[in-house]
Amino acid sequence: MITQPVTIKDIARLANVSIATVSRVINENGKVKGSTKTKIQQLIDNLNFKPNTYARDLVKSRTSSMGIIYPHFSFDCHEFNGLSHCNTGAPLPAYLAQTAQTESEEKACIEELDAIGCPGIVLCHSRSTSQKLNSWVKKMPHLFCIDRQLLSSPFQSVNFNHLDAGILQAKEALKSGGKFGVVVYSASLNNASAQRFSGIIGMLSNYKGTLEIETLSLAKCDIDSAYDLAMQNDRLFKRADFIIAENDFAAYGIVNAFKTMEIRVPHEVTVVGFGNHMISTLCYPKLTTIQYPFNQMLNEIVYRIERRKIRTHDFRPTIVKRQSS
Repeated sequence: MITQPVTIKDIARLANVSIATVSRVINENGKVKGSTKTKIQQLIDNLNFKPNTYARDLVKSRTSSMGIIYPHFSFDCHEFNGLSHCNTGAPLPAYLAQTAQTESEEKACIEELDAIGCPGIVLCHSRSTSQKLNSWVKKMPHLFCIDRQLLSSPFQSVNFNHLDAGILQAKEALKSGGKFGVVVYSASLNNASAQRFSGIIGMLSNYKGTLEIETLSLAKCDIDSAYDLAMQNDRLFKRADFIIAENDFAAYGIVNAFKTMEIRVPHEVTVVGFGNHMISTLCYPKLTTIQYPFNQMLNEIVYRIERRKIRTHDFRPTIVKRQSS
């Protein structure tokens, strides 16, 4: 008879606790109630559970891969290539985990990455409530959030100024003049998207000249969806003097739609994206966009983990001007 080895999930299930709690007992790197710790340790001993010693060594030496949790992979994989130890510059590969954009999925991913011994776990663009995020980081000092304000620990939050990013998008779009513009935004309007949208609309509303604005939402801000949106609303897009898109993927799709409509970019219409994804340089004409310094934000987290201090408080947007404006 072949007996399956006992796993950390088995211990967590039998003890009626989370995987993260078992991991803290094994790695001795967090607070656990005395009675709970005793129960877990008894299960470990009785079931002859053998923890992953490699993962434990990684935690102690802080040389493990970073755990990065995303609701969706909207960034190109090359964004993770520059992640490195701040002391040595040695490559620091990442464990990537994709959620279903729900609080429960995020929690499950956090526990799994914690269980394998990641010295730093990064929660990107979390869909969870502020109350839940703050409760998580209180229990897990190695959990960091990108683009979510944390009341419990500014040290564990690395933020980007999306409001100013939206303002920059609008300013660049207005440089070409014109009287009619289309803003394509995400229907989900998460924290980051909502801030950018607010910056765009605020800037356009304060424009002193004659200006008419149409806003259109996309459930999925990818190339095909944006192309279809433009083609279905071709009368609006043919009138437009400028387009401000939720991200570079949507902007790419809109540029392709303009090619189908035989409208020249930027001669007849300006298109401004967001993110400075690799696709912005593959598009023709190349996309004018806003730099989202995701890689630098990740490296700031590595710096905080290794040096225990903050180097950059807030990342600010910059315009990357190319051929579409």
